[in-house]
Amino acid sequence: MTNWAGAKRIAAGGIFRVTKRGRKLWKNGILLRTIVALSLLYLFGVVAFAQTSEQTPRLLLTSQRLRRLKRDRQRQTIRWTNFENRVQSAPDSPQRGFELALFYAITGDEAKGREAWHWALAHSCERRQVALVLDWAGGLGPAEEKQRLGSGSCPSDHAGPEQELRDTLFMDIAMGRVNELTEPLKEKILEPIEKGEDVDSAELYALSESLIAVRTNFHEDVREGAPDVFRQLPAELLLRLKPPQVDNPGWVTHIAALALVGVDPDLQNAQFLQGWAMEDRQMISEGPGVAYEFLWADPYLPGIGYQSLDPWVYQSAGRLFARTDWTNDACWIAISAAGLQQQHCPPGLDHATSQFGHLTLVPATGPCTEIPPPKNNEWVIIWRLPARQKMLVTQGKTKHTAETDAAGMWLIGSELAGKACIEHRGER
Repeated sequence: MTNWAGAKRIAAGGIFRVTKRGRKLWKNGILLRTIVALSLLYLFGVVAFAQTSEQTPRLLLTSQRLRRLKRDRQRQTIRWTNFENRVQSAPDSPQRGFELALFYAITGDEAKGREAWHWALAHSCERRQVALVLDWAGGLGPAEEKQRLGSGSCPSDHAGPEQELRDTLFMDIAMGRVNELTEPLKEKILEPIEKGEDVDSAELYALSESLIAVRTNFHEDVREGAPDVFRQLPAELLLRLKPPQVDNPGWVTHIAALALVGVDPDLQNAQFLQGWAMEDRQMISEGPGVAYEFLWADPYLPGIGYQSLDPWVYQSAGRLFARTDWTNDACWIAISAAGLQQQHCPPGLDHATSQFGHLTLVPATGPCTEIPPPKNNEWVIIWRLPARQKMLVTQGKTKHTAETDAAGMWLIGSELAGKACIEHRGER
């Protein structure tokens, strides 16, 4: 039992003696009890904060996302039950380390956390999953085992550059080997996007994970190096789907969409993507995508019906994806430096003007091409031109110059009209 009388004598010389009310409060023990209680609350709060800070994952599981996932478990949502069933029934899953570590992070089930450790030790070259085990269940394994997992060398596998970069970044963060984002690392993250390389769904997913990890740990947004590209990226993911894939995209494409929404949910294009990815028919209920579905699918984020998205997207690096509408038999095209892909389109597409939403696509059939009359909110792309070709536009007495992209396309806004010609040497 607390010796209140002794405590009052110790504090008797303090500032609370100076008033009658202070002496009365001391006498009644009210003020002392209040001070002690507040002090204990403060101390417990500091300890709790320190523990929470130490235990907060550095990879993917932000505090906000972790709260949402725990809430899903409490509410027994369908995504949680699908995930729980997956963990309990798929011991040979290729994503077993990731699944067990995530389950432990949500539930605190030490048996599953230790199982994740054993899996990591047996699969030390699965660097992404090992890094997540180290980050999410790191307190369950001996320090020497952690060092062994973090220092092992693994041969390069078939993963693409974004996946290799993500795996290395994850392992360095989990092991505490990096304290700041270096310029070479920034350049590597941006390089495939800035070059206009064709990034498939698996690579796009890895890119999304890297962006989120960099923002969480280094408080930097790499997208600032190519803002227009990243602004268009969610729409590009959706529009690059061929008509049959819109309803059946495959689980890797689906989780790439969900993760890309998580990078920046406030982008309007991301909200179109969210509207598509969160449709009930898209939910993954079995297979290795279940854990990813649980991790990334956030029903609390705003979404817009993707059918309202103007059905074309252009990247200045030299990529165009477009479709006439959102039906399953719509004409769909993709133009890049590799050439033209098309599906369900009428014959002669490369010789006739076509309309895709607010985009007019005009093939160049000679050295000069007439630009269609301008309309509000309309855009024109002249294509089938030489790559990186200087162009000259004559508009009345005014002349403008421009250059085609790597695919031989030229995007023109509604402010230009007249005749566009390939510029000859010496022509002004």
